[in-house]
Amino acid sequence: MEMEQMPQPGPGMCGSDREVFQRVWRRVMETGGGESPVEVAPAEPEPPAQTLPAPALPAPALPAAEEEACCLGPASAVYGEVLQRFIQGELQAAAAYAALARLGGRRSAVRLSALAAQERRHAKRLSAAYFLISGVYYHPAGQAAPRLERTFLGSLRARFLAEQREEAAYRAAADCRDPCLRELFLELAGEERGHSRTLRGILEEL
Repeated sequence: MEMEQMPQPGPGMCGSDREVFQRVWRRVMETGGGESPVEVAPAEPEPPAQTLPAPALPAPALPAAEEEACCLGPASAVYGEVLQRFIQGELQAAAAYAALARLGGRRSAVRLSALAAQERRHAKRLSAAYFLISGVYYHPAGQAAPRLERTFLGSLRARFLAEQREEAAYRAAADCRDPCLRELFLELAGEERGHSRTLRGILEEL
């Protein structure tokens, strides 16, 4: 096996340089390090790029109108006087039906007493809404005696007209910003319409 020829040092090398070159080349040939006595260190891998977390988006701000439209909260205190008038009206209606129940026959008395109980229930529902809004329970007692017409039939007709007015008042009041009051007013308006039908039925049966 032929020995590989050692490359000759360039003509520009001096004696000491030739000796250094020969020693280095001899060491390379003995260890099998390749054709060049110079080894290139492998490049270090670049660190992976860091991904920063996306910034959290702020919660969308609600319009001022939606923030104020809370259910039976302090912002609904503007409807306090309306609630007071409705409570007083329901208690007066209850007293009127209780008085009419004592004047009519047995059959009409049962239905009129039921109307009186329903009107008292309306007053309690309105008082509860008033309390949630203001923290004050408004339910006045000792209402004045109801004014009745001279005849039983005339009193029934007066209450029939009054129920229609009360229904219209509740529907008008339902145009408010409080969703719970709106729902309550619409429910009471529907029940007042039912009272009108009951009174009409009583008159038709007399």
